[in-house]
Amino acid sequence: MNSTGLNIIKTLGCMTAVTFFTIYNTVDNYDYGYHWILGFLTFISTIATPLFFVVAGYLDSQSRHDSQWQMNKIKSIIIVFLFWMTVYYLWAPYQRGYLIQPWFVFAFIVIYTLHPVIEWLSHRRMLFVSVIITLLLSYGYDLLSALRPDIHALSLPPQYRLWTWLLFYLTGQMFSDPLVTKWLTHEKVVKGAMFAIPFIYLFTWFYERYFFFALFKADRNAFILTGSQIYILVVALVIAANGVQFRKNCELKETILATISKTMTGVYILHYSVFHLLTTLIPITSLGTKLMLIVLTFITSVLISMLILSNSVLKKVITI
Repeated sequence: MNSTGLNIIKTLGCMTAVTFFTIYNTVDNYDYGYHWILGFLTFISTIATPLFFVVAGYLDSQSRHDSQWQMNKIKSIIIVFLFWMTVYYLWAPYQRGYLIQPWFVFAFIVIYTLHPVIEWLSHRRMLFVSVIITLLLSYGYDLLSALRPDIHALSLPPQYRLWTWLLFYLTGQMFSDPLVTKWLTHEKVVKGAMFAIPFIYLFTWFYERYFFFALFKADRNAFILTGSQIYILVVALVIAANGVQFRKNCELKETILATISKTMTGVYILHYSVFHLLTTLIPITSLGTKLMLIVLTFITSVLISMLILSNSVLKKVITI
């Protein structure tokens, strides 16, 4: 990925994190099911967590790794987790963002514990691709668990299906492969991805709403997070973002994107708490109020993250 594409993807990750989790996890008179606009925003934002793992995989592939790097990564994750969990228990109004969840932390610890194996695979292209294809086949588990909820062995919650997050992480690593990068930048591939994105979303919408409608409601939208369509969508978005070229005000747009993209992890951690605090100051009395609060949440989370990142000590609690 080029710098513009990467910044677009990271910024998109920030925005979808805010829209998905502030709508989906907030119960009020204007909750997820109140209006089709909220449902639509939630639906198109289901790429938030997958994008985070893709970005993490890509960024990790850009540096040299040794045992010290590996331990530093694990230490950073534990520091972030323990700090915000402590804040959560000591300060009642604080609400945990989904980054501060045991499954999220566990997934990254497993990934970085296995990183020597991942790095070994990354130098063997065909074997690496074979592993990714094998992980893609694991979506059969998701399908079976949706169709057969009575089988205990298939009852593992979607967020704990670690193979899913490993798949997105390895996909991010794959995007740094020279051959893949060359393919990503091909004009026909980029245009094809841009053309396909709305159709992938449309197919997923009908698939979820009509074929799996009952499960969609019963499982609180969890199945869509790990659906194979989301994987295809994320890949298409990365390819499309990599082909974006600004023609006017390039420097300004690049600067804005680069600034927001640096706050990605901070926004993932802070946005739900920020939204919760804003709702105590601005009661939600209409759909317009809630949409305004979502925008304010995004802006406030970005600004707070920028402030924290400016301090060499504090930035450790929003950086992994």
